[in-house]
Amino acid sequence: MPRVSMKQSKIDAAKKSAPNVPGYTCPSIDYAQEIIDQIANRGDKWAVKQADVIREVLEYVRESNDELRSSSRYWYDKYKDAA
Repeated sequence: MPRVSMKQSKIDAAKKSAPNVPGYTCPSIDYAQEIIDQIANRGDKWAVKQADVIREVLEYVRESNDELRSSSRYWYDKYKDAA
């Protein structure tokens, strides 16, 4: 039976107690934007304005999710180096 290093043991223990990381959310955001486009294309000027605001919010969420994934990866790599 191969012996596990102390570093690997710490990493494995941390992984077991870590919260789940959300999956890739861009397809859900894209789907929501398609629905918004359908509503906005009905010709109501107010709906078009609201759709523009919602699209901006969804793009903010998309960018924030990407930053969160990058940050998570950064700190995971730093933890592995330090463990």
